[in-house]
Amino acid sequence: MIKKFKYYILCFLSITMFVSCDERENFDEDLDPVLNIVTELSGNGTKATVNNLQSTINLVLPPRTDVTNVELEIEAPDGVQIDPPSGTVLDLSQRQEISAIYGNSTRNYQLITRVLPSKIGFLGAAESYDELIANADDDIVAAAQWVNETYPEDFEYINASEVTYDELEEFNVVVFYYDQVGSSELPTVFTEGNSKSAFIQYVVEGGKMLLGGMATSFAETIGRDKSGLQTIQGNGEGFDSPDTWTIDGGVNFANSKLNHPIYSFNPGLIEFDENGFIPVIDAGYREDHNNLWDASPLLAAGHQLGQFGEFERLYNGVVLAVWGGVADECCPGIIEFRPKSPYSGTIIAIGIGGIEWNMNDGRTNEYRDNIEGMYKNSIDYLSTL
Repeated sequence: MIKKFKYYILCFLSITMFVSCDERENFDEDLDPVLNIVTELSGNGTKATVNNLQSTINLVLPPRTDVTNVELEIEAPDGVQIDPPSGTVLDLSQRQEISAIYGNSTRNYQLITRVLPSKIGFLGAAESYDELIANADDDIVAAAQWVNETYPEDFEYINASEVTYDELEEFNVVVFYYDQVGSSELPTVFTEGNSKSAFIQYVVEGGKMLLGGMATSFAETIGRDKSGLQTIQGNGEGFDSPDTWTIDGGVNFANSKLNHPIYSFNPGLIEFDENGFIPVIDAGYREDHNNLWDASPLLAAGHQLGQFGEFERLYNGVVLAVWGGVADECCPGIIEFRPKSPYSGTIIAIGIGGIEWNMNDGRTNEYRDNIEGMYKNSIDYLSTL
C-alpha cells in the first residue's frame, strides 16, 4: 500500500514538472500590453454609455442641446491615441466614428447621439387644458396650473381620449395627477383603450412619468406595478385638523433615501423639521386622500424593517417616503419604479394624502413649497434619464 502511494506521488511530481517546463501554447508575445479602448466619453458634460464589446457609444443629450456644436471629453488608457482627440467640438447631427489606437491596432466606435425631447406633458380627461381648468377637481386644477407655470416653454396638455404613442414620443416627462371625492378608481378613459395602450408602449420604450394622488394606481394599470399592494386608499370629504403633517424620507428607514434626487436634485427646495421629517400640510382642513402600498405581506407577519428592501428586490421599486413618525416600514407612500423588463422607463408615484395641491378652506398651505419642491425635483430628475 505504501509503495503504491509513493508511486502515485512520483507520477504526480513528474507530470507537474513536465507541464511547468512546457511552453504555454496560448501565450502571444505580439499582443499589445494595453487595451485600445475608450473608457469614458462625455458630450458637453453629459456622460455617454460606452460598450466596448459592440464598439458603440450612446450619448443622450439634454433637451434643447445644439447637437451641431458638442464638445467631447474622451478618456482612454495611457498610451492609447484617440481620434478625434478629447476636446474636439463636433457636429453630432450625423453618426460619428471615434477611433482608439495603440500601436498597429485600431478599434473604431460608432458614436450614436440623440437629444431628449423637451415637452413636459400633463395628462387629463378633458378635451383641452382650458376645459380641465374650468371643470376638474380643485387639486387637479392646482397641479396642472403649477406645471404650466413652472415649465411654460415646454408644457403641453395631453387629452387621454385622443393620445397615441407617436404623440407621446415627443414628451420627455408626462405628469398625471388625479383626485376626486367618493371613489379612488380612475375613470375608464385612463384605464381602457388608447390611453392605456399608448402609455404601456411609452413606458416600455423608456418614457418617464410622474404620478400623483389617485393617479399612482396608473402604474398598476399599465402593468409596471405588479405588487398588488396598493390597498390603502382614501377618498372622503375631509376634515379639520390642528396638526402639521409630515413625511419621512429615511429617518426611520433601514436605509435612508434622503439623498435621492426627489429631495436633492435642486438644492434648497426642501425644508426639514427638527426631526428630519418634511412638513407637507399645516393646520386646517385636509382631504387626506391616501394612496399607499401595504408592505406587510412581504416578510414575516406584521410590519418590520427590511420590507422596503424586499419591495425593491421583488419589483425594482425604491420606496422614497412614508408618513412622518412611522417606524416599521409599513406603508410606502412615494415609490420610484425603476426600469424592469420589459419596461425601460421610470415612474415616480407620489401617493401620500398630505401632499395636497389645494386647500379647501381657502388658506395658503405654509408648506406648499415642499410639495412644489418634490414635484419639481422629480420632473427635473426624470427629464435627465
